[in-house]
Amino acid sequence: MAFTDNCDVFASIHEDGMNRIARHIMRQRPSWFNFATPDVAANRELWCSNPRPTGDVTRFGNPIFTIMPYLPVIGADSPPVGLGFCAQITRAQIDFHPSSVFGLPDELGSKLDEQRLAIEFQVCGGIRCPERDYLDKIPVAPPPDPRKNEGRDRPPQVQVPGRMNCFCLDVFAVAHVEREFINGVERVVGKLDGIEIVDVAPEGLEANMECYIRTAVSLYLRQKLAIPLKTLFVDFPLFGMGTVSLAPTPNPPVPHNPAVEEDQLKAFVTMTVTP
Repeated sequence: MAFTDNCDVFASIHEDGMNRIARHIMRQRPSWFNFATPDVAANRELWCSNPRPTGDVTRFGNPIFTIMPYLPVIGADSPPVGLGFCAQITRAQIDFHPSSVFGLPDELGSKLDEQRLAIEFQVCGGIRCPERDYLDKIPVAPPPDPRKNEGRDRPPQVQVPGRMNCFCLDVFAVAHVEREFINGVERVVGKLDGIEIVDVAPEGLEANMECYIRTAVSLYLRQKLAIPLKTLFVDFPLFGMGTVSLAPTPNPPVPHNPAVEEDQLKAFVTMTVTP
């Protein structure tokens, strides 16, 4: 059956192309994948991984890291103390149904279900761990007076130096694509079905880390990668003979649009011409 039997225009992208694009974006826009406090971002020796950006990034002074606030030390408020850290996505790739790029852990099933895609990425990060001698040198300020404005009475945060304790996690996720209305606009959104971190113990720590990563990925897909469906609706004149309109083909006759199958992300478009 031809791709255009049930539509007028067919478009698709293969998983190999998607992964090549992802690698280029990670090098050209490293700040989208690397996050650190100012002290860590400014010191290459503290990085857990070298992003290896393209020459244009350094030539034009584009950032390698997105700058983050220091990690507060719970219970330290006189003065408050912050720790430097970094979190870096060092590898990312996608696999469309049926699975052919990488294998999934047993917790996510031995193979991808129909209309599903898998994501595999590595996250490396670390926290600067201060020496005890340095902590002993931090002067202790009088505690805030509860009768006064606490914000005005609080001493400034102290950022403590220390050695970086880096680690890396291999993360796998399974997702699918849905149409959803967000702020009154229909969008194409990725939805997570499951996520798994490899070889983390104990189970409670793994569950909490998976919860955080699942929340972060779900919100990123919803807030940053949700594609307004109207971008697929196009009207343009055709040599003064009429107007051509392109719109996603409905169901029926196409059951899934966009479709995740045959190692591709597919889109089916209907074309109409009006005088």
